[in-house]
Amino acid sequence: MATANENAHIIIKGSDNWQPVLLNIMHKAGIRADVMEHFTRRGQSTLWLFSKKSRPYKIIYHLGGSSALFCILARLRGKQIVSHWIGTDVMRYHGKMNPFKHLGVWVHQHLVGIQLADSEIIQDELRGIGIESNLLRLLPEAIIGHITPLPEQPVILSYWDDQRFDFYGGDIVMLLAKAFPEVKFVILRATGKGLENVPPNVQFSGLIDNVSEIYRSSTCLIRIPKHDGLSAMVLEAMANGRYVIYNKKCPFTSFANDFDSARKSLENILREQQPNIEGAEYVKKNFNIDSEANRLRKLMNETFSFIQ
Repeated sequence: MATANENAHIIIKGSDNWQPVLLNIMHKAGIRADVMEHFTRRGQSTLWLFSKKSRPYKIIYHLGGSSALFCILARLRGKQIVSHWIGTDVMRYHGKMNPFKHLGVWVHQHLVGIQLADSEIIQDELRGIGIESNLLRLLPEAIIGHITPLPEQPVILSYWDDQRFDFYGGDIVMLLAKAFPEVKFVILRATGKGLENVPPNVQFSGLIDNVSEIYRSSTCLIRIPKHDGLSAMVLEAMANGRYVIYNKKCPFTSFANDFDSARKSLENILREQQPNIEGAEYVKKNFNIDSEANRLRKLMNETFSFIQ
């Protein structure tokens, strides 16, 4: 667990990937918070609620939406809840697959102090199930881009983890790699474990530390997941002057949602000689970490009077 901050009233629970980004925004907002230890078994976070470790905290900030049961128990323990929806967490309340869907929606409507959405897309999805939310983007430092020339030899980035090849459109990316054998493809986060017949021009990065450097050594990012908000990766790539093939409508990206449209988009991008300057300017103008920090501080101050 992170080192405890003196008088920190907030503890962050949920997505490990986004905790550093949120902590950075909170730091800029002057808000102190701790991070809940990572639990690997179901029910461990509930046991934490009833332990001495939970006593100092008045607010549980949940990254990735909150389960209905955890929210109910947390409120019974006198805790306030902030629920920050970041992507696929919204999907659990859509469709007929979740038998507790209506209970979960009711809990979020009545027991959660602040509802936050990482994009307008997620806001709309939440509104569709009756949950109103405030927009607060989790913007990483990599959106403060540095434009460099495109590499002499094109490099195409994509992303998936080893357990979610299908979700992130890995099949389309592999087909593209076969269709462009002279082009290098680098898959972020993935190790290639379990994949067969991987084209020789595909490399897997595993976990990496310097994301900005990876972007600057690339030409284009391909992102075709089954569900997404407005991806931070898309903004990071554009901020660094890189082209993006994306299955959401976003300014200064190339829309593609299947192999044929992605192939055509990539053919066009490979003809480009200059960085995506318009995309970089769009990100610089419309996305700012300090603005998100100010918005978070205002929301927390308005909702929870003991936040200083």
